[in-house]
Amino acid sequence: MEIHRNGVKYEFLIRLASQNDKLICFGGSGRVNQKKHDLPFFQRHSWQSSFEESVIYFADPTFYIDSKLVAGWFMGTKDDWYLKTICEIIKKITENRNIDYENILHYGTSSSGFAAVMLATMIKGSTALVGNFNSDIFKVHLQSTIDNLKKFCFDGLDEDTIVEKYGYRVNVVELFKKMDYIPPIIYHVNANSDVDLIGQCIPFIESLGKENIKSFENDVEIIICHDDWGHKSRVTFIEAYPLIRLVLERKIYKYYTSSRMQPISYKEINKYKQQMEKLRNVAKKQAKTIKKFESWKLFKFYNKIIEMKHSFCKLSKRFKK
Repeated sequence: MEIHRNGVKYEFLIRLASQNDKLICFGGSGRVNQKKHDLPFFQRHSWQSSFEESVIYFADPTFYIDSKLVAGWFMGTKDDWYLKTICEIIKKITENRNIDYENILHYGTSSSGFAAVMLATMIKGSTALVGNFNSDIFKVHLQSTIDNLKKFCFDGLDEDTIVEKYGYRVNVVELFKKMDYIPPIIYHVNANSDVDLIGQCIPFIESLGKENIKSFENDVEIIICHDDWGHKSRVTFIEAYPLIRLVLERKIYKYYTSSRMQPISYKEINKYKQQMEKLRNVAKKQAKTIKKFESWKLFKFYNKIIEMKHSFCKLSKRFKK
């Protein structure tokens, strides 16, 4: 599917399930060597036949800006954020298919993981499953890639200016702050990859601890794995599929309802205390009534025994005569 908006071509591969109410969104690769791959490039498109859920693959139009770009992060230009438009299109598709946001899973690794978390933040209720993802683009270790992003997407603006004006587009925590919301996230990171564990994961955790985000009602669950594949850890289908299934079936992520996480005022607490006190008083009265009834039954039973004893004594006297 192609959609043209503001002179930009947005490309999707879509398969909608007729008897399943869940949706998996796969972002196109955030890194594409345009000398080796034609555009559009849909990463993991061969996986779609293994899922009974609806699937949406979306390519990154940023690569059309210049062939020198090898990473785009769905950034677009300083005046047109492509990922926001992709978000609006996904929302429209889900609304037309009556798919609840809570049934949407965004999957991605590295820079497509960045897009997954950003989309989960903008589509409130949906979940992100990511691996070794870029939480802060300017902490990516490939400086030439960052330089090209600044040159072609932000007209050569320096890093400080981009962070000041467009921080929510290059850093997921800045978007959390802007939206005052943190989505459900399952994040696996390779302990044997310094660029991911030390360069991205630890600063991400530190940022979450520093920022005062009121709507921190969802969990961010971090799985620390370790293998010899570095940044490309756990990206193959045979490794990713079981984890995706566990999340879809809600077996590894603890979901909370918003009502449970709402703060309770002292007035509400006192109201609940009064209600509980009334219930306790009712229970006490019921207990007393039951006790009285049981005592009355015991008294009647005792009298019955006495009467039977007297009757037995009278009969005994008659037989003796």
